[in-house]
Amino acid sequence: MATNLYFNNVTSHAEQELINDLTSEVIQLHGMDVFYIPRTLIKEDPLLDEDVLSKFEVAYEIEMYIKGTEGFGGEGDLVSKFGLDVRDEVIFTVHKDRFELATTKPKPLEGDLIFLPMSKGLFEIKFVEHEQPFYQAGKNYSFDITCELFQYSEEQFEKGVPEVIRDIEREQSAAIDFVMTAGGSGSYTIDEEVYQGVSLAAATAKGTVVSWTTATRTLRANDTSGTFVAGESIYGDDSSAVWALTSYDDQALPTTPFADNVEFETEADSILDFSESNPFGEVT
Repeated sequence: MATNLYFNNVTSHAEQELINDLTSEVIQLHGMDVFYIPRTLIKEDPLLDEDVLSKFEVAYEIEMYIKGTEGFGGEGDLVSKFGLDVRDEVIFTVHKDRFELATTKPKPLEGDLIFLPMSKGLFEIKFVEHEQPFYQAGKNYSFDITCELFQYSEEQFEKGVPEVIRDIEREQSAAIDFVMTAGGSGSYTIDEEVYQGVSLAAATAKGTVVSWTTATRTLRANDTSGTFVAGESIYGDDSSAVWALTSYDDQALPTTPFADNVEFETEADSILDFSESNPFGEVT
């Protein structure tokens, strides 16, 4: 016997539109505004099929519903040999049509980020389920997005991303503290590019300002390249600040106080002879 002509899962477009509208309305009533941040690959490893370096250039504000009312899922907070490891998980539900309207993208992608302002948590998408609930009236209307707490690993957050998210890069990225000589002029501004050389285009070394402390004449910069030379001036591209560099330690990691790289190198220097040019035999 054939299915009912008036409530067929394929032909009941009116029923599908009703469920579609109700799904959107429920998420808008009981959900909350979050930011969806797509990932842009800068360098990809074709062998391991993973991103070596990526950046986030823009954030889209959209409403999503949080599934679960008893807090975050996952393994929770664990104490490991590397310290406190937070493994919170959360599942967001977003309406398909609203997502495409807000982002111009057909679906969320694994590796993209979602920022939850309520907890100030930044989550990375691990899986996108497109068949839950399963074909109500013959159609799907939402995505279930499974996310884990994001672990920063030198990704770049551009100016299109909200400031509260860009603070994560400033607080956790590998940075260098440059101590300046008294007598300079101006104050470096956050996120401006600084350089040594005749111009930014012809710079011998450059970086991006994380912070500037006038009292101690300390410039903290990340995303550095080239070799900075003590005694030469560091110029601010936007602020026109000019200060002569006194000293810096590119092995010290001020944003990572528990790093042991200096201790490892000190111990290694006492064990290994780096002056040996041929460790496998004698030079003839």
